[in-house]
Amino acid sequence: MRKNRKKITIAGCICFIVLWLGELEADQLELRRGGSVLISEGELPEPDVLQKKYLKGDTEEKSRQCREEVSVPLGQECSFCHNDDRTVFTENGEKAGKMMDASVAIGVTCDYCHSGKSRFTERKEIAEKMFELSEMMGVECDYCHAGKSVLTGEGKTAKTAMILQEWADNGSKKCLNCHVEKKQFELNFHGWEILNTQKGLLGL
Repeated sequence: MRKNRKKITIAGCICFIVLWLGELEADQLELRRGGSVLISEGELPEPDVLQKKYLKGDTEEKSRQCREEVSVPLGQECSFCHNDDRTVFTENGEKAGKMMDASVAIGVTCDYCHSGKSRFTERKEIAEKMFELSEMMGVECDYCHAGKSVLTGEGKTAKTAMILQEWADNGSKKCLNCHVEKKQFELNFHGWEILNTQKGLLGL
């Protein structure tokens, strides 16, 4: 029992140190938009990676992109997402819009996960887990992601915790041991208890 407790304490210390150093770095180098951390200096992606909308250009160009970059990977006709005169989104269209926002956040296109009608790439499983986590924590994808292979300050902290908690194998439910559901990763009593314990062990 004592041996296990020692292992937990050491692992906790390592976790806290990594998180603390990450926050220090973010505080020193962060770029801010309206007070929220975006990305650290030296990690700026190409300008178009941080675009705000999936489809760009005029109406004609957006239509072309939609036909080539959305319809083909999804294996669907325009009517899957739009009404006849393309003024209203269907229920599928609303869902596709949210997925486009996610695509912008991680800097990819639809074919990153989709490969035809009801067919997916090997990334489907991780994408579903990520959507589940964002829903559980009440955040959008851009809370942690700022382009392809670029994380926000919050994303770096979350990634560290996810690795230490073996999230890929254990799933998102374990996150609720330390976080409040739908509160943007806010710590619960147990989470604060662990954090304060680690601070005490480090003399902070």
